[in-house]
Amino acid sequence: MVIREQAEHFIMIEQHEHARLSGEIAKHLKSEYFIHEKDRQDVIYAITQHDRGWIRLDAHPIWNEVTNAPYYFVDYPYAVKLKMYQVGIQEVESVNPYAGYLVSHHFSTFPDIKNGTDPFSISFNQEEKQRQDQLEQQLGSIQETEMKQHYHLLQLCDDLSLYVCMNEPGVSKEKEHPWFQKGLGSAAVLFQEGTESVQACWKDEDTVEVQPAPFSKSFEAELSYRKVAKKDIQDKGLNKAYHETKPAVQKITYTS
Repeated sequence: MVIREQAEHFIMIEQHEHARLSGEIAKHLKSEYFIHEKDRQDVIYAITQHDRGWIRLDAHPIWNEVTNAPYYFVDYPYAVKLKMYQVGIQEVESVNPYAGYLVSHHFSTFPDIKNGTDPFSISFNQEEKQRQDQLEQQLGSIQETEMKQHYHLLQLCDDLSLYVCMNEPGVSKEKEHPWFQKGLGSAAVLFQEGTESVQACWKDEDTVEVQPAPFSKSFEAELSYRKVAKKDIQDKGLNKAYHETKPAVQKITYTS
C-alpha cells in the first residue's frame, strides 16, 4: 500500500494500482529507449506487473501501532514482504520469463535486501540468484547492456508513478516527498550524457512535467485510490473502513 496522510484522512493506493500506472507510463515512452521493438511488450509487462506480490497483502490492510497509521510498503513486516515479492516474481515469470527476470533483478537491487545480513535477505538473495541463473539458461543469452537499460526503464516508470502517489497534487518542489526533490535517478536511461537526473514537477494539480522529455507526446492517465477517514478507522477498524470507502479516480496529465 502507498499511503499519504492528511489531517483527517489517509489516501490509500494499492501497490498493484501504482504498478498499473507505471505500465501506462511505459507505454508512452519513446520507442528507442527499449532498444529493440521485440522487447517492448515484455518490458511493459514487467513494469505493469512488478508489484503484483502486494495484491493479497493490500486486500487486507493492517494497522501499525507504532506509527499510528496503516502499514505501507516501506515499513510493512519485512519477512512477509519478501515472501510476497517472491510470489509476485514467480507469477510474472510463469507468464513471461524475461519479465520475471527483470522483476527479480529489480527487487534484488533494493539496498536493504542486497546488503541484508538477516536470514530473510540472505535466503531471498540466494533464491533469486538461482532463479536468474536458470532464466538465463532458459532464455539463451541475456545481453547485459540491454537488460540494464530495461531495468532502468522499470525504475524510471516506478518512480514517475510513485511521484504522483506519494505527493499531493500540485505540491511545490519544496514540499515534495524528499525522495523526489533532487530528481528521479540518472537521465542516462534516456540516453542523456553527463550526470543530469530526470526531473519531475507538478505544473498544476492535474499536470506533471518530466524533463528531459521521455515521452513521444503528452498523455492522460488515471489512478484509483481511497480516501479513508481516520474517524471511520477509529470506529470500524482499518480493514472495514478501507473496504467500505468507495474508490475515487485521480486524472493526471504527463507532459514534457
